[in-house]
Amino acid sequence: MRASSLDGQLHVLLTASFAWYQLLMTGSRLGAASALVERVLLDDRVPESERVRLMVETEGAMSAAEAVACRIDAGGPDESTLADSLHVRYCVQDALSRVVPRAVELLGDLDPTASDEVGHLATCANELALQPPARTRMTGPLAAYLAGGPLTIA
Repeated sequence: MRASSLDGQLHVLLTASFAWYQLLMTGSRLGAASALVERVLLDDRVPESERVRLMVETEGAMSAAEAVACRIDAGGPDESTLADSLHVRYCVQDALSRVVPRAVELLGDLDPTASDEVGHLATCANELALQPPARTRMTGPLAAYLAGGPLTIA
């Protein structure tokens, strides 16, 4: 095999791996947030409008992540799939920054055991912002990609 052929295969493998990494980190943190939202949904003391609001935002974020996962499964991911995995990750990160504190607030008067679990889930969900690459480091590369340049990971 020629070096350029190997480079192409390596590029495809790295692209797929990095896209999956973004989705796995996003999905695991979204799962923690979903567990919080589920507790809110089961609490009849929480107004219906609040329950629906949290559910809509969480399900929308999950649907976006699932759509990119399906694209990866359907074939060899390319730059656009990788870019979309980053777009979805940052979108979910924003959704979690709204959903998690609201869910914690709505669950605020739970017993101490449940409160520890809520705190743990909130911490897990909020860790998405700590996963690489940081949005601030990717702003330039994503802007360049949107302008028609290649996608680079900072």
